[in-house]
Amino acid sequence: MTENDRQTEDKIFESATDVFLEKGMDGARMQVIADHAGINKSLLHYYYRTKDHLFNAVFEKLQDRCSKI
Repeated sequence: MTENDRQTEDKIFESATDVFLEKGMDGARMQVIADHAGINKSLLHYYYRTKDHLFNAVFEKLQDRCSKI
């Protein structure tokens, strides 16, 4: 994975976290997450095929962070 890929994935993760916290799983839209991250929706789907997949990835990373506290 290149540095650019890592940066894009970090932007997606932070944006998805913000949108999921604000709107919840049901209210969050992939287009809103993509807009928040400053990327197009196709690129978001390249990294995470579905909203469920993205939500699970965010949940797992947050859970991992909390377990290290």
